[in-house]
Amino acid sequence: MSSQILTAQTEAGRAAIAQVMARSYSAEIDSVPPSWARALVVDGEPVSFILVDPERRMEYPGGDLPYAFINDVATRADRRREGHFRTTMAHTFDALRAAGLPLVLTHGRYPLYRRFGFDVFTHHCGIFVAPGQIETAAPGTIAPAAAVQLLVTEENSAIHDDLLLVVEARATSLAASKAVLQAAAALARQKGKARILFEHPPAPSYGSRYPLHATLETPLTALARTYGAQVCVQGADPEGSPIPDADWIKVLNAAALLEATARPPAQPLPTAAVSFDTDAGQTTIASQDGAVSVSAGIAPGAVPLAWPASALAQLVTGYRSCTMLSTLYDTPLPAEAVALLEGLYPARWRLSRNESWTFKS
Repeated sequence: MSSQILTAQTEAGRAAIAQVMARSYSAEIDSVPPSWARALVVDGEPVSFILVDPERRMEYPGGDLPYAFINDVATRADRRREGHFRTTMAHTFDALRAAGLPLVLTHGRYPLYRRFGFDVFTHHCGIFVAPGQIETAAPGTIAPAAAVQLLVTEENSAIHDDLLLVVEARATSLAASKAVLQAAAALARQKGKARILFEHPPAPSYGSRYPLHATLETPLTALARTYGAQVCVQGADPEGSPIPDADWIKVLNAAALLEATARPPAQPLPTAAVSFDTDAGQTTIASQDGAVSVSAGIAPGAVPLAWPASALAQLVTGYRSCTMLSTLYDTPLPAEAVALLEGLYPARWRLSRNESWTFKS
């Protein structure tokens, strides 16, 4: 059996991708650079395709963190269960590593992507409130026409019929938050919606920059809670809640990831070294005299951590603290290792949409 990868840089490659799409599903080939729109051809027959955007940036302290995003990937329906999907992904991971990218992200269902070493790295945050709760707590009216200046809503046929979805609330003070809540109640009444969901702080669509939040508590959250709103925060782990899809992250090169993110914080770091033995390679991070260094391999004397690369991704992106990860993986950490990792990688909030809150089944 012979196989090759064709790209949309050639007419043959575009035709191969189109053939696979005709027997799987259609996607926009031109949404990514031509060299990253690819088809796997086995014995002369196109069997799967993948579209990758290699030019994404994630918000990160001290400078953006580059990553690639898999927009679409599929195998034609009549050639599934033959290993072509896995081959396509493996080719893609190798190409991204060669391009120097430390991370790849995607969006989809966990039974599939967990098998390829991906894991979640975002939380969901939403404020649920009924129009009547707002009207009772904050009497007064705002015309629907004025309301659109205070908030941004999203509407499409897939959203729960009784839900007003607010994707952006323009409020940085308690007074502005009161006006936003009143505006949402007015719009909900006008549109016949029984419930309001504020995706707040905003939950960007998948593949976005994933802004960082030091806290999820804002003036709007605090005021809405006093009005009787339910503020829901949960991790994106789909096994524990009815989340059909999630945003996923995979480390391609552990050393490259630490080199891209090991930026000394303002506070002093202890003299310490920690080595990671992961499925994305071995690497050591160390601090001494205010300087931070990253090296390949396991350094003598460093605290050894045999964590999967997905745990390293969760640490670096702020999804889980080093102390939480040490508990989950039963690897006690000495105080100096905790101080080093917490100083470099404090827990932070990155948000994505909870599709079960938003969309019909």
